[in-house]
Amino acid sequence: MATALRTSDAVAQAHPAGAETRHAGYLFHPVVDFLLAGGGSLLIAVPVILLIRDKAAVEASAVAWGLVLSNVLNFPHFANSYQLLYTGISRRILGSTSALTVRLRYIWAGFVAPAIIGSFLFGAYLAGDVRLLGYSANAMAFTVGWHYMKQGYGSIAVLSAIRRIYYTQIEKRLLLVNGYAVWIYSWMALNRTLHEETLYGVKYFTFDVPPALLIIGAAAAALTTAVVLIALGVRVLARKQPISWNGLVGYACALYLWLLAAHADLIFAIFIPAFHSLQYLLFTWRYQLNKVESDADVVQEGPVSRRSSAAFRFAKFVISGILLGWLGFAALPFLFHAGFSPDSSVFGPTVFVFIFVMWINIHHYFIDNVIWRRDNEDVRKYLFAPR
Repeated sequence: MATALRTSDAVAQAHPAGAETRHAGYLFHPVVDFLLAGGGSLLIAVPVILLIRDKAAVEASAVAWGLVLSNVLNFPHFANSYQLLYTGISRRILGSTSALTVRLRYIWAGFVAPAIIGSFLFGAYLAGDVRLLGYSANAMAFTVGWHYMKQGYGSIAVLSAIRRIYYTQIEKRLLLVNGYAVWIYSWMALNRTLHEETLYGVKYFTFDVPPALLIIGAAAAALTTAVVLIALGVRVLARKQPISWNGLVGYACALYLWLLAAHADLIFAIFIPAFHSLQYLLFTWRYQLNKVESDADVVQEGPVSRRSSAAFRFAKFVISGILLGWLGFAALPFLFHAGFSPDSSVFGPTVFVFIFVMWINIHHYFIDNVIWRRDNEDVRKYLFAPR
């Protein structure tokens, strides 16, 4: 599944040094932040990977539970990103205070990119080109890996910044380089492992990665990981500077559990999209809660009315996200299937589920690439809102 918090270190450092955040430097609570950032997946990974010997015996039930959890969490996960992108998009494009680069990014992510992606997917369907349509799944895997890596990096940046922990330029660069190395290696390993698989009834195809290239990728991932560990060790032990352990958990889980361990254990891999969605919602819901509370403060009412107004606005945001997710992942594919009556012998029985899943996942990469940036004043204002 594709998703990422693309909050850069520059955005994280926009947090005022003198401002206090809720729960003394945590988005919600130290335990909640730990579990949602990736700690929950870490606690589950150990018994699933090491203790379940007969994978085939539990595969069916794991798939069922994994699909339920992934869909329940993916609905708001993806839909919330659309809500953040398109809410106020006219102000960002037409507003006199918006820089040209900001306008162009929102035009690209909001209108041009989804049109291009949709044209490619529906064009391949109308042309009856199963192979071309199947390659979109590999494109999704590529952008998903990027998204997971960037979200992991955003986790360590943000969860550190709210505790006023900042990294040197060299440390930040090492974290990024390691993230890219692990991501590229995981994508190459996926292509090397799989050759022709079926997703939602549609066959998708991978590329033939030379063994030598895979070895180079593995060496780069291992080497950069070792360098990051040394750099963090020097930071903590030699320079006596702190790190955010919750942020480090989010970074490590995104790279090593969700990108690499997925190749080693199918049962655990089924639940990875759900863990990724929880990590995304940790930041998105804190952002939205701060926003609705700020909006409620503008209203000249008593404290009870302000809290009720904020609670209503947040509930509306969450419920709308669930409904929008259901619309994109279930209702629209059903309507398209009924309208086009595709030949199941060519594309499989759920080709429009495949098309919409590809469309939403790949577009999600472009959405996050524009909304979680340092020049988005709303991120600076609401993600790091003071008490």
